[in-house]
Amino acid sequence: MPLKQVQRRIEEFLCNGEAMWKIRSPKAGKARILVGHHLHPLLQSLHLQYPSFMIRDTAAYPPLMKTNKLSNSLKYLTQTYLGYDIQAGVQDPYEDCVATMRLYLRMRNQVHQREDYPQASDPRNRNNFAPSRQSELERMSPEAMLAISRETTYAIKETLLPYGYGWE
Repeated sequence: MPLKQVQRRIEEFLCNGEAMWKIRSPKAGKARILVGHHLHPLLQSLHLQYPSFMIRDTAAYPPLMKTNKLSNSLKYLTQTYLGYDIQAGVQDPYEDCVATMRLYLRMRNQVHQREDYPQASDPRNRNNFAPSRQSELERMSPEAMLAISRETTYAIKETLLPYGYGWE
């Protein structure tokens, strides 16, 4: 099946009969919420653009990133939050889909506090090394780097947090 035809079928399903331009507003009537794990690369590979407020990506949901501040694998999230193993041996897409939906259903009704994730440019980030100072960082000894680090040091892509924190 040609890519254009695949794109059209996926858009028809997600938009549920509405035009794509109509669902760009938060009052997207009949459009479907897209639930998945690591959806951004999949949507990119299909050259699809879907409104971020209609996407629930378990890899980018901050309460599920509490242990790592980066996205965790679906296998880890399923074991941690649902209590069973997936992807033992062969990876089954259906099993992954069911696990993702169970994670979503478990997390969507919980009240989540918004956590403060300062960006690299935030003045509160006292260890902000500009690219021009990269060589200075590379010359530092491990002990010196440990001395300037802090327990809450983490990296987050700005693109991981495009939508709200509460899943409805």
